[in-house]
Amino acid sequence: MPSRTYRRYDCGSLVEERAFTDAENASADQAIAETARRSTAAALLEWARADLVANQACLDAATTGTATTDDAVTQVAELTRQAQGFIRITVGADLLEQLDALAPNEGG
Repeated sequence: MPSRTYRRYDCGSLVEERAFTDAENASADQAIAETARRSTAAALLEWARADLVANQACLDAATTGTATTDDAVTQVAELTRQAQGFIRITVGADLLEQLDALAPNEGG
């Protein structure tokens, strides 16, 4: 596995250059993974907020009597998509893909 390179400069001049130690590589890998986790969590929160706003708008339309049958059909599809996403995140997409591969082909 290629290592990262540590370089130290003093007044613009390179004074030390060496490969990262195993511990330094592990620390850098952990920092990268943590950054990716935080980015994913932020994206998921934004997705959830958008879904909640859309769901509230649908409920408001139903409450005021302005929702149509087409609106209800569209909302059921959206809620199903949201539930599928939640299940995949909660259970893990890898497990569900394994189950999908084992399931008999229905309707096709």
